[in-house]
Amino acid sequence: MLAKKAGVNVAMVSYYFGSKEKLFEALVEDRAGILREKLLEIQDDKISPVKKIEMVIDYYVDKIFSNRRFHLILHREMTLHQRSGLNEAILNILLKNRQEVAKIIKDGQKKNVFKDVDVELTIKSIIGTISQVAHSPALPEKNSSVATDKAKATKETAIKNRLKTHIKDMIKAHLLVTKSHSK
Repeated sequence: MLAKKAGVNVAMVSYYFGSKEKLFEALVEDRAGILREKLLEIQDDKISPVKKIEMVIDYYVDKIFSNRRFHLILHREMTLHQRSGLNEAILNILLKNRQEVAKIIKDGQKKNVFKDVDVELTIKSIIGTISQVAHSPALPEKNSSVATDKAKATKETAIKNRLKTHIKDMIKAHLLVTKSHSK
Protein backbone atom coordinates (compact mmCIF):
# COMPACT_ATOMS: atom_id res chain seq x y z
CA MET A 1 0.00 0.00 0.00
CA LEU A 2 2.81 2.43 0.88
CA ALA A 3 4.78 1.55 -2.24
CA LYS A 4 1.70 2.07 -4.39
CA LYS A 5 0.95 5.43 -2.75
CA ALA A 6 4.57 6.51 -3.28
CA GLY A 7 4.50 5.36 -6.90
CA VAL A 8 7.24 2.82 -6.29
CA ASN A 9 7.30 -0.80 -7.34
CA VAL A 10 7.03 -2.95 -4.20
CA ALA A 11 9.67 -5.31 -5.63
CA MET A 12 12.15 -2.41 -5.62
CA VAL A 13 11.50 -1.79 -1.93
CA SER A 14 12.24 -5.45 -1.24
CA TYR A 15 15.30 -5.37 -3.48
CA TYR A 16 16.88 -2.31 -1.86
CA PHE A 17 15.74 -2.71 1.73
CA GLY A 18 14.72 -6.36 2.15
CA SER A 19 11.54 -5.66 4.07
CA LYS A 20 9.24 -2.85 5.20
CA GLU A 21 10.94 -3.02 8.61
CA LYS A 22 14.36 -2.43 7.02
CA LEU A 23 12.88 0.44 5.00
CA PHE A 24 11.57 2.00 8.23
CA GLU A 25 14.94 1.44 9.89
CA ALA A 26 16.66 3.21 6.97
CA LEU A 27 14.22 6.11 7.28
CA VAL A 28 14.91 6.41 11.02
CA GLU A 29 18.66 6.34 10.38
CA ASP A 30 18.37 9.02 7.72
CA ARG A 31 16.34 11.38 9.91
CA ALA A 32 18.42 10.71 13.02
CA GLY A 33 21.59 11.25 10.99
CA ILE A 34 20.52 14.76 10.06
CA LEU A 35 20.07 15.65 13.72
CA ARG A 36 23.33 13.92 14.65
CA GLU A 37 25.21 16.16 12.20
CA LYS A 38 23.73 19.23 13.93
CA LEU A 39 24.65 17.82 17.35
CA LEU A 40 28.24 17.30 16.20
CA GLU A 41 28.41 20.83 14.78
CA ILE A 42 27.45 22.46 18.07
CA GLN A 43 30.13 20.65 20.05
CA ASP A 44 32.53 23.41 19.04
CA ASP A 45 34.41 24.70 22.10
CA LYS A 46 33.66 28.28 21.03
CA ILE A 47 30.00 27.71 21.95
CA SER A 48 29.15 27.89 25.65
CA PRO A 49 27.59 24.82 27.32
CA VAL A 50 24.41 26.81 28.00
CA LYS A 51 24.09 27.87 24.36
CA LYS A 52 24.73 24.27 23.28
CA ILE A 53 21.90 22.88 25.41
CA GLU A 54 19.61 25.65 24.15
CA MET A 55 20.48 24.68 20.57
CA VAL A 56 19.78 21.02 21.36
CA ILE A 57 16.34 21.97 22.66
CA ASP A 58 15.64 24.12 19.58
CA TYR A 59 16.70 21.33 17.22
CA TYR A 60 14.61 18.68 18.96
CA VAL A 61 11.49 20.85 19.16
CA ASP A 62 11.76 21.80 15.50
CA LYS A 63 12.52 18.22 14.45
CA ILE A 64 9.67 16.61 16.35
CA PHE A 65 7.13 19.27 15.42
CA SER A 66 8.08 19.23 11.73
CA ASN A 67 7.63 15.45 11.58
CA ARG A 68 4.94 14.84 14.18
CA ARG A 69 3.34 11.87 12.41
CA PHE A 70 6.68 10.17 11.88
CA HIS A 71 7.61 10.60 15.54
CA LEU A 72 4.23 9.32 16.65
CA ILE A 73 4.70 6.21 14.49
CA LEU A 74 8.21 5.82 15.88
CA HIS A 75 6.92 6.14 19.44
CA ARG A 76 4.16 3.60 18.83
CA GLU A 77 6.60 1.17 17.28
CA MET A 78 8.92 1.45 20.26
CA THR A 79 6.17 1.08 22.87
CA LEU A 80 4.32 -1.83 21.25
CA HIS A 81 7.40 -4.11 21.25
CA GLN A 82 5.94 -6.17 18.40
CA ARG A 83 9.16 -6.44 16.39
CA SER A 84 12.08 -6.85 18.75
CA GLY A 85 14.70 -6.75 15.98
CA LEU A 86 13.32 -3.49 14.65
CA ASN A 87 13.00 -2.04 18.15
CA GLU A 88 16.62 -2.87 18.92
CA ALA A 89 17.82 -1.38 15.63
CA ILE A 90 15.87 1.84 16.25
CA LEU A 91 17.16 2.07 19.84
CA ASN A 92 20.73 1.74 18.57
CA ILE A 93 20.15 4.50 16.01
CA LEU A 94 18.58 6.87 18.54
CA LEU A 95 21.23 6.05 21.12
CA LYS A 96 23.88 7.65 18.88
CA ASN A 97 22.09 10.99 19.15
CA ARG A 98 21.51 10.65 22.87
CA GLN A 99 25.22 9.97 23.32
CA GLU A 100 26.01 13.23 21.52
CA VAL A 101 23.61 15.15 23.77
CA ALA A 102 25.17 13.42 26.79
CA LYS A 103 28.61 14.63 25.65
CA ILE A 104 27.30 18.19 25.58
CA ILE A 105 25.93 17.93 29.12
CA LYS A 106 29.03 16.15 30.45
CA ASP A 107 31.24 18.81 28.86
CA GLY A 108 29.24 21.45 30.73
CA GLN A 109 29.74 19.45 33.93
CA LYS A 110 33.52 19.23 33.37
CA LYS A 111 33.60 23.00 32.91
CA ASN A 112 31.65 23.37 36.19
CA VAL A 113 28.82 25.14 34.36
CA PHE A 114 26.37 22.26 34.88
CA LYS A 115 25.67 20.38 38.10
CA ASP A 116 26.27 16.67 38.49
CA VAL A 117 22.84 15.37 37.44
CA ASP A 118 21.50 12.15 35.98
CA VAL A 119 22.35 12.84 32.34
CA GLU A 120 20.18 10.10 30.84
CA LEU A 121 17.07 11.18 32.76
CA THR A 122 17.77 14.81 31.88
CA ILE A 123 17.82 13.92 28.17
CA LYS A 124 14.65 11.84 28.55
CA SER A 125 12.99 14.75 30.36
CA ILE A 126 13.76 17.07 27.44
CA ILE A 127 12.63 14.68 24.71
CA GLY A 128 9.66 13.37 26.70
CA THR A 129 8.34 16.86 27.36
CA ILE A 130 8.65 17.81 23.70
CA SER A 131 6.97 14.59 22.58
CA GLN A 132 4.13 14.98 25.06
CA VAL A 133 3.31 18.49 23.87
CA ALA A 134 3.79 17.67 20.17
CA HIS A 135 1.55 14.60 20.35
CA SER A 136 -1.11 16.11 22.59
CA PRO A 137 -4.50 15.74 20.92
CA ALA A 138 -5.46 19.19 22.21
CA LEU A 139 -2.52 20.84 20.45
CA PRO A 140 -3.93 21.71 17.03
CA GLU A 141 -7.19 23.45 17.97
CA LYS A 142 -8.17 23.44 21.62
CA ASN A 143 -10.75 26.22 21.72
CA SER A 144 -11.73 26.99 18.15
CA SER A 145 -13.73 25.41 15.40
CA VAL A 146 -12.33 25.18 11.88
CA ALA A 147 -9.31 27.43 11.54
CA THR A 148 -7.34 28.48 8.52
CA ASP A 149 -4.00 26.90 7.70
CA LYS A 150 -2.34 30.23 8.48
CA ALA A 151 -4.00 30.39 11.91
CA LYS A 152 -2.93 26.80 12.63
CA ALA A 153 0.65 27.57 11.61
CA THR A 154 0.68 30.71 13.75
CA LYS A 155 -0.67 28.80 16.74
CA GLU A 156 1.87 26.00 16.23
CA THR A 157 4.72 28.52 16.07
CA ALA A 158 3.49 30.10 19.30
CA ILE A 159 3.30 26.68 20.99
CA LYS A 160 6.80 25.75 19.76
CA ASN A 161 8.26 29.04 21.02
CA ARG A 162 6.50 28.68 24.37
CA LEU A 163 7.73 25.09 24.67
CA LYS A 164 11.31 26.04 23.79
CA THR A 165 11.31 28.79 26.40
CA HIS A 166 9.77 26.53 29.04
CA ILE A 167 12.19 23.65 28.51
CA LYS A 168 15.20 25.97 28.39
CA ASP A 169 14.15 27.60 31.66
CA MET A 170 13.44 24.23 33.27
CA ILE A 171 16.72 22.66 32.12
CA LYS A 172 18.79 25.68 33.12
CA ALA A 173 17.24 25.57 36.59
CA HIS A 174 18.08 21.86 36.69
CA LEU A 175 21.60 22.07 35.23
CA LEU A 176 23.20 25.39 36.06
CA VAL A 177 25.65 25.54 38.90
CA THR A 178 24.70 28.21 41.40
CA LYS A 179 27.01 29.77 43.96
CA SER A 180 25.78 27.32 46.60
CA HIS A 181 26.60 24.38 44.30
CA SER A 182 29.98 25.53 43.02
CA LYS A 183 33.10 23.88 44.30
